[in-house]
Amino acid sequence: MLAKPLAACTYLSSIISELYDASMSMVWAVFQYGVGGWTLKKSDRNRIEAFEMWYWRKKMLSISWEEHRTNDSILTELGLERELMGRVAKLKLQYFGHITRGSAGQLALTVLEGVMEGLRHQSRPRRQWIHDIEEWTGCKYIQLKEMSQDRAQWRREISEWSSAVANPHRGRSTSE
Repeated sequence: MLAKPLAACTYLSSIISELYDASMSMVWAVFQYGVGGWTLKKSDRNRIEAFEMWYWRKKMLSISWEEHRTNDSILTELGLERELMGRVAKLKLQYFGHITRGSAGQLALTVLEGVMEGLRHQSRPRRQWIHDIEEWTGCKYIQLKEMSQDRAQWRREISEWSSAVANPHRGRSTSE
C-alpha cells in the first residue's frame, strides 16, 4: 500500500530532475548569453528574479496565479533555491577577473579603467558596469583587481559571492 505512493513520488522527482536538467541546458543558456557585459539596475534584477519564478511556475509545474502559491512554496516543492541571479553574478565576476588579469587584451582593460574627457551633463550619475561588482563583493575596484590576479582564490571568492547574490536572505533570521 505504501509502495505505490512512494514509487509515484520517486517517479515524479526523476521527471522534475530531467526537466530541470533540460531547462538548465537550454533556457538558462539562452538567457545568460552576453550577461557579462550587462549593467544591472534594481528593476533589471527584479525582472530576472521574476522570470526565474515565472519559469518554474508556468513551464515546470503549470501553476496558475489563481492558486495563490508563494514563491517559497514552489521552490520547496521543486527542492531548489533561487539561482539565476547568482549565475548572472558569477558570469559577470568571471568576466571581470578575465579583464583585470589582462587575458582579454589591453583594450578591454583600458575601456574599464579609462576616463572620458569633458564635462558630464548635470543629473544623477549613470550606473556603471563595475558598480554591480563592487556592490556584490563589498570591495573597491583596486582591491578586486589585486584579488583577481590569483585565479584559484578568485574562483573561491566568486563562488561565495554569487551564492550570496542568489539567496541574499539565506543567512538572516526571519524576525527581521
